[in-house]
Amino acid sequence: MTGFESIRKSSAPEMVAEQILVKITSGELVPGSRLPAQRDLARIMGVGRSSVREAINALVVMGYLEAIHGSGTYIRRKLPDGDISEGRFEAALQAGSIFDLMEAREVLECRSAAIAAERADPAQIRKLKAVIERVDAAGGDYAVFLKADMDFHDCLAEATGNIVICEMTRMVLDKVVNHHARLKTARLSSEYRRFSIRSAGKTVESIEQGDGDGAARWMSRHLNAIREELEEVVA
Repeated sequence: MTGFESIRKSSAPEMVAEQILVKITSGELVPGSRLPAQRDLARIMGVGRSSVREAINALVVMGYLEAIHGSGTYIRRKLPDGDISEGRFEAALQAGSIFDLMEAREVLECRSAAIAAERADPAQIRKLKAVIERVDAAGGDYAVFLKADMDFHDCLAEATGNIVICEMTRMVLDKVVNHHARLKTARLSSEYRRFSIRSAGKTVESIEQGDGDGAARWMSRHLNAIREELEEVVA
């Protein structure tokens, strides 16, 4: 694909995003169409793939792009109305890093769920169920909900019996808590909370049954719900 310009790396993510937006607003990139692959955009614009990824994440946050796992990135069929303020654009660039974090969580935690299905003992399963009860009991108390939810993911890592997985999970969860605090996500919807509890429960059911594939699938759905909710929160 031609027409993109080579840009300065000192402001690469911002300028990549601006070029994509220009092509969307001009109609050159039409709603529903697929964006060129990140490696192709990086090559055409003369920037690193990390800069392209940051720009795309920001535009996902802002509602211009939609990332479909295993398929690519597409122009949303319904685009946001109004002009883009500089402050909103900068906030979206900062918030976009959360999607890299969610990608890392899916790699780590879906595999953890599958391993837990092979190794978790009855005491660990009881602990997981007890934590989910705490999540459910939190109701509309955001701080209590978040703490219990993080404890669930920590307990899941413990159920793998792998010390390194536990350490990696705790490092990632620390970053998750920091993102929630920075993005002020206390307005997570009741619909999300209900599905979060249900999908966590289904994950544990699969672990108890020794169904590693099912545990991984439900964990993927659990994390995908988080990703979709955060898109709404930071948009």
